[in-house]
Amino acid sequence: MVSKYVVRDIMSRGIFEISLDTSISEAAKIMGENNISSLVVSDDKGTYWGIITSMDVLKHYTENLDELKANDIMVSKLITIEPLAPLEKAASIMAENKIHHLYVLSELREDKIIGVVSSNDLIKALQNR
Repeated sequence: MVSKYVVRDIMSRGIFEISLDTSISEAAKIMGENNISSLVVSDDKGTYWGIITSMDVLKHYTENLDELKANDIMVSKLITIEPLAPLEKAASIMAENKIHHLYVLSELREDKIIGVVSSNDLIKALQNR
């Protein structure tokens, strides 16, 4: 069954960004305070370098998280999707890449991220198909 929704209908608008030199303890704090499970890593010019997820943080749980920086553990492959893409495409990309977050690109500027869609968002949307 094809969904009646597109990515922009279910995405969370806006993103949380951290810099390359942000400590992982600070990244974890931002995630916890904002009830989110991923952060985009960018530089001072606004260039996106990667993503850190809660699982990336947990992989380093026993290390000194004050000394470890975003640049040390980020995944540099930032996988994106267009806001008008069907939810089936988002689900397929997530499954193929074994990821839980897709960043949504602006329709006006391909170098600008406007939101994020998570696997949880897709699961919730299944209820309304």
